[in-house]
Amino acid sequence: MQTFFEFLMRHWVLSLVALVLIVMLIGNELSRRLQKFRTIDPSEVARKAGREGVVLIDVREPNEWKEGHIKGARHIPLGKLDDRLGEIRSESPDEVVIYCRSGNRSATAANLLVKGGFEQVSHLGGGILAWESQNYPVSKGK
Repeated sequence: MQTFFEFLMRHWVLSLVALVLIVMLIGNELSRRLQKFRTIDPSEVARKAGREGVVLIDVREPNEWKEGHIKGARHIPLGKLDDRLGEIRSESPDEVVIYCRSGNRSATAANLLVKGGFEQVSHLGGGILAWESQNYPVSKGK
């Protein structure tokens, strides 16, 4: 045990880096387990898109939307989502599926929806980039 502590004292920078990495890994795993929404892949989004009771929302900016979006999706930029929760709620969806470019904004949007009282919320992991990498079609323009 004494040699372990001697190692830590001699290599305190390495020990500190290892400790920080371990704490970050544990924090990441805990936040993933505590999230109240699901992360789904492109094939699952393809199965859900267009089904009754499923609302598909693209939270990217207007220029990104025009470059290509999933057919049947509604465009609500992330910055306007909070103001339009009532509009989504009025449709009484069974599930809301969110996506963005890479999955970061959609995770934020999914948390916003959960906090807004929506129970069945999913987001497309990897965003439309993952969708396109699986050769699923996109609609262009409005």
